[in-house]
Amino acid sequence: MKTAVCMTVATGLLFVGFGASAQESANDDLNSCVKHEQIVSTAKGVGIGALTGLTAMLVTHKKDDAVKGAIIGAAVGGIAGFATAYYTAVNTCFKKNPAWLPESNMQRTKDYDKVKREIKYKASQGVIIRAESVAVGGPIKADGQAEVNSSFILMTPDGAEAPVTIERKLYIVSDEKETEVPFPGRTSEQHTFEPGEQQDTVHVPIPHDAKVGSVYRVEFSVAAADRPPSIASQKFTVTE
Repeated sequence: MKTAVCMTVATGLLFVGFGASAQESANDDLNSCVKHEQIVSTAKGVGIGALTGLTAMLVTHKKDDAVKGAIIGAAVGGIAGFATAYYTAVNTCFKKNPAWLPESNMQRTKDYDKVKREIKYKASQGVIIRAESVAVGGPIKADGQAEVNSSFILMTPDGAEAPVTIERKLYIVSDEKETEVPFPGRTSEQHTFEPGEQQDTVHVPIPHDAKVGSVYRVEFSVAAADRPPSIASQKFTVTE
């Protein structure tokens, strides 16, 4: 029993050390905070996984299997959900230090008259708000960033400015299932825009240990004048 517990702790520390190698950030303070929060999160996962494995094997009264179960449980607890732990750590650091939140880059790409001609807009249509597209620049690599460019159009009957609510979401796709993780930045923003087309640019950090082939989906939505949110999304894959 003592051997099993010692090996569980040792294995747990091994995976905590592994998890500490978080993505380097341009902001040293943020990078340090993310590492700390990721270690704490990974340690919790290791502890739960190890305890689960050890308990299950002890029920069978087989000590050797109990030791193996503790090690396997620790490994599963430490690795499973690592990406979730990473983005949760980033989110926690931003909550503790709001000044670190990165600003999105907003640019007006088409004026009112150009969009009016393109979509044959008429004042009788009222306010139009529509997410047009989401494009992710590549290649996307572990320990790098994905540049996400989202465009939308806003049209008003008299060409006046209008407030728009922007929301962003991030998902990890695995085995055809999606898991939402905290978006690493401003999840929701409201700005007043001139009518026309706007482009929103944000950067999504990719964890240091993200495996080649890992799939993500970023979702972008806009809403204005009590209109239902208009949503666009794009998947992207981590490459070598």
